[in-house]
Parts: sequence; structure tokens; C-alpha cells
Amino acid sequence: MTIIPNLPEKNPEIFIINKFADESMFKSTNARIIKGEKVQNLTAPTDTHIDMQFVHLGGNKFVCEKSLYPYYKAVLGEKFDIVCGETALESHYPGDIAYNIARVGRFVIHNFKYTDSVIKKYISDNNLVCVNVSQGYAKCNVCVADENSVITEDRGIFNACEKHGIDCLLIRSGYVSLKGYKNGFIGGASVKINKNTLAFFGEIENHPDFEKINDFLNTRSIKSVSLKKGALCDIGSAVVI
Repeated sequence: MTIIPNLPEKNPEIFIINKFADESMFKSTNARIIKGEKVQNLTAPTDTHIDMQFVHLGGNKFVCEKSLYPYYKAVLGEKFDIVCGETALESHYPGDIAYNIARVGRFVIHNFKYTDSVIKKYISDNNLVCVNVSQGYAKCNVCVADENSVITEDRGIFNACEKHGIDCLLIRSGYVSLKGYKNGFIGGASVKINKNTLAFFGEIENHPDFEKINDFLNTRSIKSVSLKKGALCDIGSAVVI
């Protein structure tokens, strides 16, 4: 069976999460929890966000930020094909976005002017479709529902998805928290945990567009679950294996 990033068919065996995230959120999944590490060149809180540093390319293959290769190789072991990225992230935009791609089925959403070269080669070698956007923080801004459906607060991503035939729900921004910033993003506050379940880090039912979100998911036989109480929180999503 082909393993498609961000879209687990069944409950994951492993979650790779922000090192400062509350592990208890994932207790009900019975999965092994692996904490990510800090990218020294980035600033808090995004220096520990998984969507900034670690990418599931497809199948058993992953790529990570250059400085963290020894760490991920050690914690994940020989069972997984961990590739060292070519890009060492820098503290300021756009030097920090090389790994923040959003894989949606056969599509990859990013500002490809700044995508890491290892990721670009994988996209080319596997005939994936590039959806180029001006938003560099693509994964932060994309909540992946299924192979052809996403939720975003970003108008540019919404327009690009429509042009490529990706079903996209545009919701209001500003209802996700991220310490030190005006707001976080829906992609960083969510993760798909099996074919029919989309999990949120916080109470999605309190989002002003919850009814639209719920309808969008229900028509795709997907249910939403809230993994913690309180406001939605952008923790940098998670990688599921």
C-alpha cells in the first residue's frame, strides 16, 4: 500500500510532534510519541514546529532540516529512510520556509522559489503536481482533509487550489493562537489521524466557521475531534507514521 503523507488510512503508530507540545493530547491514540528538536537558527516558538523542519515525502522516505539530520536519524533508526535536506534554515523569512510544504495527494503546495532542492527533486522524480503560491508558510496554512480537499485561511492558497481543481474551504483567519504572534494558522493546529478523523489542537467547535468546516468534512465522511480544551493552538501540526 502506498503511504501518502498527511493522510493515514488507520491510526498511526508514531506521532512526531513539537518538543513542547502536551503529549497527553495523543494519549487516546496509543501511538508512540517522538519529540522533534529545536532548529537553532530559528526563533521561538516556530523553532520547534515540526512543519518547519521535517517532511514526509512519501512511503518510507522523509527529509529534515540540515542541522537536525543526526537527531532524526538517531531517533527514527534504520527502519525509515531519512534524507538530509540541503537547506540550513535562517532566522528570517524567506530563509525559514524551505521545508514548509503542503502535500495534498498528488499535489504539493508551496512557494517553489524557496523550496529545498531535495524536496524539489522528489517532486520531479515522482511526477507530483506543483501548486505555486506566494505564501511561503504553506503547510502552516493548509489543513489537509483528503487527497483532494483542504481548509485554509489564505486567499492566495484558496485561489491556487481552485485553479488546480483542489476542493478548498476558505475560513476566517485570526482564531488560532500562536505565542508571540497575532495569530497562528489552521494547518498548524490540525492533523489527520486516520482516514475518517481530522484532529484539532483545541476546540474546533468554538471556531466561528465551525458549521462550514463541519459540513465540508461531513460530505467527505470525515469527523472532527478536539484533542484538548480551550482555544485552537498552532503547534506546527505533526507528522504521522
